[in-house]
Amino acid sequence: MQRHQRVRLVLTIGFLLAGCRSSSSQERLQQMQPGELYFTVSPSDHQVVEGQSVTLRCEAEPGAPVRYSWKIDGQPLAPSPRRHPKSGNLLISRVNRMLDSGSFVCVATNEKSGDSIESSPAKIDIQWISEASVQLQQPKLAPNIRAGGKVELRCHVDGSGELKYEWFRNTKSVAPNDRVEMKRNLLLIQEASPEDNGVYRCLARNQAGASPLAHSYPLIVPSNETATIKLVPQKAIVRRYEPASFSCVFDNADNVQWFFEDKGPIESDDERSILDNGTLVVLKAEDRHKGYYACHGLRADTVQVYAAELQIAYLYNLTSESFEPPLEDRLAVVGENQELQVSCLAPGGLPTPKLFWREPQGRIVSDTGPVRVQDDTLIVAKARRNADEGNYTCHAENMAGATQATVRIVVSWPAELKSSPKPVSVMEDEPATLTCSFRAMEPPITQVRWLRDGEALLSKDGVRYRIVEEPAGNLSLIFKNVQLIDRGNYVCEIVTKGFSPVRSAPAALSVEEKLKFSPEPVNRKLELNSSPKISCKAQGSTPVTFKWYKNGADSFPKHVRDELNGTLHFNGVLEEDKGNYTCVASNSQGQIKHTIKIDVVISPKFTIKPENVTAIEGSSVLLHCAAEGDPKPAIQWDKDSRMNNLNGDRFEVMANGSLHIKEVYLSDEGKYGCTAGNSAGLKREEGHLSVRAGDGYRSDMELDAAEDGSMMTKTVIITLGAAAAYMVLVVGLMLYCRYRRRRRKQRYIQEQTDGQEKGEATEVQEEQCNLTETTASAKANSSSGKKKENRESHKSDGTDTAHSQNSNHSKKSKSSYDKLAVSRAHLQELKPLGRGEFGEVFSTKYRPHAGTADETTTTVKETVVMVKTLTNTKDENVLQEFKRHLDLLHKLNHEHVARLIGLCRDEEPDYMIIEYTDWGDLKTFLLASKSKEMAASTDGGKPRAPQLTVAQILSLANQAARGLKHISDHRLVHKDVAARNCLISSALHVKISLSCMTKEPHQQEYTKHKNQIIPLRWLPKEAVFEDEYSTKSDVYSYSCLVWEMFHQGELPFKKLNDESVLNQLKSQTLSWSAHKAAPPALQELQTQCWSYDPRERPTFDEIVDKLQEIVVDCSQV
Repeated sequence: MQRHQRVRLVLTIGFLLAGCRSSSSQERLQQMQPGELYFTVSPSDHQVVEGQSVTLRCEAEPGAPVRYSWKIDGQPLAPSPRRHPKSGNLLISRVNRMLDSGSFVCVATNEKSGDSIESSPAKIDIQWISEASVQLQQPKLAPNIRAGGKVELRCHVDGSGELKYEWFRNTKSVAPNDRVEMKRNLLLIQEASPEDNGVYRCLARNQAGASPLAHSYPLIVPSNETATIKLVPQKAIVRRYEPASFSCVFDNADNVQWFFEDKGPIESDDERSILDNGTLVVLKAEDRHKGYYACHGLRADTVQVYAAELQIAYLYNLTSESFEPPLEDRLAVVGENQELQVSCLAPGGLPTPKLFWREPQGRIVSDTGPVRVQDDTLIVAKARRNADEGNYTCHAENMAGATQATVRIVVSWPAELKSSPKPVSVMEDEPATLTCSFRAMEPPITQVRWLRDGEALLSKDGVRYRIVEEPAGNLSLIFKNVQLIDRGNYVCEIVTKGFSPVRSAPAALSVEEKLKFSPEPVNRKLELNSSPKISCKAQGSTPVTFKWYKNGADSFPKHVRDELNGTLHFNGVLEEDKGNYTCVASNSQGQIKHTIKIDVVISPKFTIKPENVTAIEGSSVLLHCAAEGDPKPAIQWDKDSRMNNLNGDRFEVMANGSLHIKEVYLSDEGKYGCTAGNSAGLKREEGHLSVRAGDGYRSDMELDAAEDGSMMTKTVIITLGAAAAYMVLVVGLMLYCRYRRRRRKQRYIQEQTDGQEKGEATEVQEEQCNLTETTASAKANSSSGKKKENRESHKSDGTDTAHSQNSNHSKKSKSSYDKLAVSRAHLQELKPLGRGEFGEVFSTKYRPHAGTADETTTTVKETVVMVKTLTNTKDENVLQEFKRHLDLLHKLNHEHVARLIGLCRDEEPDYMIIEYTDWGDLKTFLLASKSKEMAASTDGGKPRAPQLTVAQILSLANQAARGLKHISDHRLVHKDVAARNCLISSALHVKISLSCMTKEPHQQEYTKHKNQIIPLRWLPKEAVFEDEYSTKSDVYSYSCLVWEMFHQGELPFKKLNDESVLNQLKSQTLSWSAHKAAPPALQELQTQCWSYDPRERPTFDEIVDKLQEIVVDCSQV
């Protein structure tokens, strides 16, 4: 109860909470000395099945320079092709219970100080199971088995943990009864009789799986009344299309018959033959012949059955994946006088294939000598140049055939540095070159690179520099125009596989800063009588002084003060202050200047405000509004906060700004807003128009309807003789109206079906522009949405420059979250969607009732909503993020942004209710669109996941951009723009949302970084490493969203793990590529959005404008 009250209090006062660490963690960190090593990730215990892979994680801070090594049971870990240390972690590709049982310890060593620390030990619990074989336990010898005696069979199998056993006789499972009992691995048969005869098999299971069968046991209880087996059929493994035979001999048998999988008896035919001695021969064994063959010995009314299995031999090919460790291009490099181990993994085959290695000369490699084979692993001890180099081949063979794969072994020698780079001192923006020379082996054996202050310059074609490697052994770093950030110590590094890197002596690159503005002053519009400041900033290698000039003169009136730091301060702007102002910056390097234009403006001020007016239906009415300002404000009217809905012939805006409604309808009642705007800003006032019904008044629309009804009546009377035909027409029209909406939704599915019949590919179509009729409505929405966006943009700009009435209105509606209260009674059954950091996420139907806080609902209608629960109330960071989601959705009202419906807080857990759509999230839609079958109408005729055309993708991208522009116009940041956080409806209408299901089902799209769960693959560098989220980071993510649309929901960089993405992002080598089906203009726009420099990315205003141009260009093709 106290926790519930606390959560309510936090939500009500705005979640004003600060995250804090535990006191124990703070004390531990405070006790550490600066630079002292400590583990942030320690290896933990694992349970794994033998033969599978496992990773022991280890990470220490400070992160560099740290060297990692591993121990097992206190001894250094011996080299093995199965174990691969990587960035501190230890990857074991194939766990072996004999070699990997022990305590693993990670050792982290500071390379500068030599200090090292050891982690706590970790153990691997290896689950395993051996082959199973059936043994006769009692009596000891088979001849001692007698009818009526006791028989005990033992299932011999070893394994970890608890084993569960099953028994089989021939092909049937053995069930316990009053004579047959199963105790652990024993099968006890009391008073054995010939009815118990047959071939017995056993099966054991544990967490490692089921045991393969090694040996079965034929039980023979002799009797004078039944046939007695003398030669039991044995399991047969044969090559495909070769004969297989099963011998079976009975004594005292009246007849011998064969059955296949309980079907028979088998008669001799073209495929199978039964010889005179009872032997069954399968003439050409194929897959359809595989299975159990049972030999039946008949005598009188008794039958004795013994079964044997026929298997077809096979052998899979050896491939590049058959070698361990993994070898790129099947090339293994070993340093001279060092050891190399390469394991060859046996391919799948029956019988189990045998492996052996051949050296370059073709001889089989023995198990002794400097080059030898142990346990299928090729070992080259103290590798020698030329002598041990060449192609080594692994061979696998069994009765099905043979396969082979070759590995090329190269013995490397250490690189030699001939000359180090020389120090260079240059002026900013000038070219510079650093060069080193060396002698080494050719790539890929040797790789060379440049380091700046210990960090690698991985790109060979950077923005300002390029790396040139010459065949003669020279490596040059060429700067086109040096910047201040390029200053540092540069080292040439030569890395040869098998040896430690060779580094040159550091060479300092010194850059003298040139005199420049940072940034240049810009033109300003100053409000009359305001007191603004205009700043001029510049920097250089020596201190900079500033001086302002107006129209060439350096003297200013008393109310204008030129401060020494480059700031021009106006104490009450006057009309005569407009003009050209020049800032001159100078130091010992020289001087620079820049001129700006200053205008004096007056923000709009209402002289006549709209008033509440009452009108009679059918009459005319005049709504007055006037404003003054400099420049003269323009007047624009809206109804109920919606622009461009007063375009009919009945509405006219007068020259003085008044709105004239020539003929008033009842539907005209509402709030009318008057917006006055000029270059100084926007202001808005509202008035209410009430309309009373007029006695006997009928509008033009009603008169037209009445006349149509009268004419229809006359038509019916005149065409009375054709009444039957008329009724058929009416019924047809009714059916057409009923299904019209459904056909409209399915139109694009039909187009896709037609396209597939013509052989279209399942990928996004290659055409640059392929507009279809299905996008006509989307284009219309784009046009109206564009106008609305422009109005929102002007409204935001006005907020920056003037105190508008709209701001006052927002303050009145801002009180608390209590206004969002919604009762749980309005929600129907919750259907799970996934889980996020807050808790579970559901979908359901919401039905508002009269008098609820949902003020935007005018009719009682069920809507689909998403419900986000708040169950994680102990993490204050989670509470703050929950409040951020609330604030973001609560402050926005846009057709392409999901609407916040309300909050359920009447009981725990709290619910955040957000608008949802019939087709759900865009990610799921895109993944489903990959399948042709999903494009068909399923689920009772409901359209499902059509494959999108380029034109439709452009429409979706345009809608998403307008939604994000609205968010940025309100100076808000989304932080997680991706397909999983967008909604799509059956009308192909997109909305930006905040589902954020980080734990399920989109957990693979998030990663933990610096104790935060982030969408790594969708974020720019500054957001990941500097925690700088802004509109420009949303622009970067938006381009990733467009990439997802064209790639049908594919995970970006799916071939890279999170660590690789993180490293490449940090080194600025992570390279995005737009889809080739995208128009060239869109590809160029995406590349700009992916720029590592946030300043080079476009704004959402620019993106929306550019997308509109692209859509128009496509429509003209």
